[in-house]
Amino acid sequence: QIGCNACIEVCSARAIRSDASMKGKTSGGGIIVEPHLCVGCGACTTVGPSGAISYATPTPDHQGRRIRTLLQTYQRAGGPGKAGAAALLVHSQGAGSRLINDLGRGASIDPTVRGVPARVLPLDVWHTASFGLDLWLSALAYGASQVWVLLTDEEAPEYRSALAEQAAVANALMQGLGYAGERVRLLSARDARDLVDLDDALQAPALPPVRQPAGYAVQAEKRATLDLAIEHLHAQAPVPVDEVALPAAGSPFGSITVDAGRCTLCLACVGACPQGALTDNPDRPQLRFIEKNCVQCGLCEGTCPEHAITLEPRLLLADGGKARKLPRVLNEVEPFRCIRCDKP
Repeated sequence: QIGCNACIEVCSARAIRSDASMKGKTSGGGIIVEPHLCVGCGACTTVGPSGAISYATPTPDHQGRRIRTLLQTYQRAGGPGKAGAAALLVHSQGAGSRLINDLGRGASIDPTVRGVPARVLPLDVWHTASFGLDLWLSALAYGASQVWVLLTDEEAPEYRSALAEQAAVANALMQGLGYAGERVRLLSARDARDLVDLDDALQAPALPPVRQPAGYAVQAEKRATLDLAIEHLHAQAPVPVDEVALPAAGSPFGSITVDAGRCTLCLACVGACPQGALTDNPDRPQLRFIEKNCVQCGLCEGTCPEHAITLEPRLLLADGGKARKLPRVLNEVEPFRCIRCDKP
């Protein structure tokens, strides 16, 4: 059964492939990255829901410190009171940097071009596809009003699609928590001919940031960072809710529903789950689920011989987020009892 193959699908260099030697192993399979093909774009780290692939350099915590330094310096300089809450502009070190420089020069030549506003803080990265949901949400938790990602002709179609899916998840989460407006936006510009449109996009008004910026540090493990960012954004939310519906494409969070009329408690799904989200109970015939561990890979759904499982992309926030960390019973039956001693 094939579950999540997001890293294989997104790689435009075709540098990632399934490890055929791992099929049938209890480890659940694996991948091979061909280093002579890999260009280091990092798109695989963005689309992977479990954090199984991560950047070695720069590390996630290094990127987190860069974001916090930018926003804290802007805050100390009185930027929010003068120019409005900061927007983070993520761009590549190549074409993205050239476009921003062209925008600055254009402002001095063409009076209709206003240039990069004071509240827009450019952040250069090796590749925009390497900077995904965990860092976007952390930037918003640190006090950024918006996160904008500048796409140029460097991004392959696979990267654009992946980033669009991630942005849809981020915006659904933020809007579900009551944060108005489009918080994560993809801006597209190819060359100097698009400078006027890019200039107009950067002049968008600031949206209200979180009341209190977060103090946590970005973690090496992707899902740990996501948990910290969501916990803070939920605590600061204008409209605290117990559940946020998320798009099916690209969602790293969710639940599953089990049709009790079809489920035979064979527990094949428990054996297939690579994240330990589905578990049994050694004392009773039960199927249990820990929502925090689920990455919506679909292996349980594909493995179930009775087609009793359906994925449900969402973020459960009930009881301050504690509910998603506790096991809950999805299906159970009364145990059979011994016909002589009545022992279950």
